[in-house]
Amino acid sequence: MIRFRLFACAGLAVLFLGAWGSDPALGQTQTQAQAQTAPAPALVLNASAEAAWAEVRAALTPSQQALAVRRFMAALANANGRPVVPPMDAREIASGRAAADDPALLQRPQAYEATLSVGGRFLTFRPLSRASLEPLTRRGAP
Repeated sequence: MIRFRLFACAGLAVLFLGAWGSDPALGQTQTQAQAQTAPAPALVLNASAEAAWAEVRAALTPSQQALAVRRFMAALANANGRPVVPPMDAREIASGRAAADDPALLQRPQAYEATLSVGGRFLTFRPLSRASLEPLTRRGAP
């Protein structure tokens, strides 16, 4: 009976401390945990980045598109004051299946459609080559 009361008191103490913002199991406060999970600041899409994106969409050859993607990334870095890699979603054109970290995405990029999320807008294109995707993936980022 005494052991049960001690465990119950210890459990209440843990709950009480948790309510005050500290998590003894993690060794950090709730504000620290919230700061770690805070969303990244929104990316800025200015006129020069929009013009560079228009070049990506208008490219007819893989080399033109790869160069246009690199120009877009440079314009995006200038607009945001730092190098950035926007969030990208790629889907297989035939099935609509998401291709998150799928090696086939870089092996057969023509079979996919990529969508970037920048400044509250969704920018979609069909990559013509692996070189068009590498600057947009974390693996290809400098």
